[in-house]
Amino acid sequence: MIYVVCFFIALLVLLFIIAFGEIVDVNIVLLVVVVSISNGGYYALTFSKNIDEALLASKIIYVIGIFAPVLVFLILCDLCQIHISNIIKSILYAVQLILYMNVCTIGKSQIFYKIVEYHVEDGFAYLTKIYGPMHTVYLFSLFFYSAACVVVGMYAINKRNVVSRINVDILLFVEILNGSVYFIERFVHLNYELTPIFATLSLFVIILPTVKLSMYSVSNNMEIFKDEIRNMGCIIFDKNLKYMGCNDYAIALFPELYSWEIDKKVPGNGGRFNTFLRQPLLKYIRDDDHEKSESMTYTYKGEVYQYNLGTLLRNGKSVRGYFIQVSNVTDSLEQRKLKREK
Repeated sequence: MIYVVCFFIALLVLLFIIAFGEIVDVNIVLLVVVVSISNGGYYALTFSKNIDEALLASKIIYVIGIFAPVLVFLILCDLCQIHISNIIKSILYAVQLILYMNVCTIGKSQIFYKIVEYHVEDGFAYLTKIYGPMHTVYLFSLFFYSAACVVVGMYAINKRNVVSRINVDILLFVEILNGSVYFIERFVHLNYELTPIFATLSLFVIILPTVKLSMYSVSNNMEIFKDEIRNMGCIIFDKNLKYMGCNDYAIALFPELYSWEIDKKVPGNGGRFNTFLRQPLLKYIRDDDHEKSESMTYTYKGEVYQYNLGTLLRNGKSVRGYFIQVSNVTDSLEQRKLKREK
């Protein structure tokens, strides 16, 4: 019964973070999914009717042991504002995926389990096993990510103006606690597995500081800048100068944008865009200096507009497009003029 409770609690947590998805990153979502799946596996193993069902449930259970450590590590890195490139993340996931493919050989080869036996006691099923060589690799991965979390935590503690020491201590405590529970279970035979219980409780401990951090981050509080964004036109192009979209204020400034087709080249003549922005944009691209963002002005019907040209970069390196930001600065210029006259 306890496994059913853990399973549904994890599902409720998943529904909660989906409802508040704008303040939770993908690693948190994946961690909750992993815990939910694994909790379902514990229930399936306990009430399995034969060895085939038990082996399948055991494979499901290992989802948490394989993927949770790397997810907790990445969550801790995000919390400590340590950037891990997408390539490194992909490699870490790929290694764990290969390890899980070895888990899937349980019952078919001796690479993960050499010998496995099915037992039923007091109406509850369980397995006894002798581990194979890849299980040793699995244990090494647990030690590796636990040690990596400790290293990251110790490094982050010295950056108190950037990272909350309390949050780091909480995550490290959770990581060490769950690792200790796993190894206690290996040496002490209990009627219930403790891992799903502690893993489910750990979700709350992990989510609370990360949600709090996200709630107060600048990127998730863009309403602060709504007035500025509302009074600034923004036009986006891909690297081949195909039009990819704009906001409402940009259409107010350049009515021809309303008729432009997405993913099509900019029409060659007519309209305010071609009059004021086309040539500066082409010159900016020819200059091929993607480190700078040029700022210039033009005048239309007595109003002065400032526009910024910039480059959209992929991973800070290769060009993926260009943007133009336009705003009316007439009032600002007049205010400056009045101050100088005073």
